[in-house]
Amino acid sequence: MKPIHAKPGLYTMFYEQLKLIAREYGYALLVHGSLNRDLDLVAVPWVDKPRSEEKMIQEFEMYLTGRKVVTPKKKTPYSVLSGGRKNYTISLNRGDRNGEWVRFADEQYYLDISVVQLTPAKK
Repeated sequence: MKPIHAKPGLYTMFYEQLKLIAREYGYALLVHGSLNRDLDLVAVPWVDKPRSEEKMIQEFEMYLTGRKVVTPKKKTPYSVLSGGRKNYTISLNRGDRNGEWVRFADEQYYLDISVVQLTPAKK
């Protein structure tokens, strides 16, 4: 008997709403990866002047978790990857503030979202 992977179904359900949010901010949202461990997304600017990527990520987080995570300087934390992409992680089921794990067999439900930076085309 093959193992049941519930994550792809869950992530697919999330993707439809996230795609609509991304469109409102001027981004196309692409799925990248297997969907088994996490949901890897790539947001690509689809208009010349997309709205704030940070606000888009915060809206994703509010939709998924009902809260937004910011640093003490009120910024959404990210890392910079190759090609200048900014990468944001949204944890869905990785424990609470006190380090207590919710009691599921697999605690690793999260999204990795890379945002491609807009660079003007050369003429």
